Amino acid sequence: ASLVEQAAMAQPASGPLRVHPKKPRYFTENGERAILLTGSHTWNNLIDMGTTDPPVAFDYSAHLDWLVDYQHNFFRLWAWELLSWNTRGNRENTIHHVSPHPWDRTGPGKALDGKPKFDLQQFNEPYFDRLRDRVKAAQDRQLYPAVMLFEGWGIQFSPDAWSHHPFHPKNNVNGIDGDLDGDGKGLEIHTGRSQEVTELQLAYVRKVIDTVNEFDNVLFEIANENHPPSAEWQYEMIRFI
Repeated sequence: ASLVEQAAMAQPASGPLRVHPKKPRYFTENGERAILLTGSHTWNNLIDMGTTDPPVAFDYSAHLDWLVDYQHNFFRLWAWELLSWNTRGNRENTIHHVSPHPWDRTGPGKALDGKPKFDLQQFNEPYFDRLRDRVKAAQDRQLYPAVMLFEGWGIQFSPDAWSHHPFHPKNNVNGIDGDLDGDGKGLEIHTGRSQEVTELQLAYVRKVIDTVNEFDNVLFEIANENHPPSAEWQYEMIRFI
């Protein structure tokens, strides 16, 4: 890198980012300097995933080192809604276990994975502590994370995905059933058709914002690869944020 490029890379991640008034393809934090966001992602950089239960902890510090070594300044901090997922949807055949999740597993009773059911009215505070710590660590390394709020690919394409979602009625103590049409897929949770589900989602989004709002390097991503009928629900989330 040239000395000019090195000086630009040394500037801290600051914000909040806005569309550049003269160069709308770029962000800016001060109305003058154009910021090009470029980077890489991996799926388990917020929630651990792996073939063991519990999954092996992700080496987040090494992940940030890797991003910095490649002179990246952006990455997606990946959400994952399912308790586990079968990679047959990725043309493989491996079961990945996933933890932690935003809500407490208090019971009473067992979910379909044999662990305590979720109480969707109680947040799992260690999850949000982890989120805050990882956003802060990114800021300290001059990186911009896109905090992903929802994940839409898994529930569409992972085999038997709905039975591994906290909003399945057998997985929570709150009587929440997001599968409004009873087709065993539960895609309606990302459409706003259930007021109960949407209220739970908005409470979760508010909790995420309260957790990371002190940091100026944060962007929000509503959902990864969701299905087209989710568009208006996503706009509702944008308006809420």
